[in-house]
Amino acid sequence: MFQDLDLTVRALLEDAAVPPSLAGVDITFKTPDKAFDFSQPTVNLFQYGVHENRVLRDPVPVVEQVAGVFVQRRPPLRLDCDYLVTAWSKKPDATGVEEEHRLLGTALAKLSRFPVIPAAYLRNSLVGQPFPVPTWVAQSDDSKSLGEFWSALGIPPRSSFHLMVTVAMDLRDTVTVGPRVVTSTVVVDDDLDPATAGEPLFAIGGVVREAGTNTALANATVTLDGMRSTASDTSGRFLFSQVGVGAHTLTAVAPGFTTANRAITVPAAAINDYDVALSP
Repeated sequence: MFQDLDLTVRALLEDAAVPPSLAGVDITFKTPDKAFDFSQPTVNLFQYGVHENRVLRDPVPVVEQVAGVFVQRRPPLRLDCDYLVTAWSKKPDATGVEEEHRLLGTALAKLSRFPVIPAAYLRNSLVGQPFPVPTWVAQSDDSKSLGEFWSALGIPPRSSFHLMVTVAMDLRDTVTVGPRVVTSTVVVDDDLDPATAGEPLFAIGGVVREAGTNTALANATVTLDGMRSTASDTSGRFLFSQVGVGAHTLTAVAPGFTTANRAITVPAAAINDYDVALSP
């Protein structure tokens, strides 16, 4: 996805409809070391680092229904991608310095027009980002020493500014967390009194998992209110039918694990209300 971020930044900088213009200027992402070569005025955006933005980290799993089954996945990572932006000229001495400073200022002004990158510029895997893609232009970066940076590249220090773009990365670590039916309702009516509503009965289902790892536990014994028992299947799922409204208790036990009791309410408020976690 980082190569697609390069393409996204290039599309933004090369858009002639957005002033100021960078017409006739090459946009490159090569390492600006002593072997760096160019043939025309150039703006270089060297991506030197990627790190997770912990301020934007979301600890709450995403739960959604896919093909009739509830699945859970980690929220996308929010990644800060750091670029060092420099300008390069073939002109000699002071004339070259003047052109480089002009190019650097033009690039800074153009990037500063976009505190959030519009969706029209996003390329390939970045299309459909779940969050806005913000930019920070010419903000200080305390994580590095520019003197050490230029020394490592083997060239004299140059004028530059820092560009940071925050993108989302989908980890694609989906796991099934619930059965097809979590709660269904059957109304039982004896028809003796047409004015009296029937009593609703529910089918409830959940998953038995190992606490800490979320690993599904097969063949765990699950008991409802100390009277009715069933075993979890290979995916850790269990199901009870004809459960009345109100408070109940689920008890789960499996070899090598501590017995767990969970107070529940029927009907449930959320899809995971009947899941049970067992600790070793």
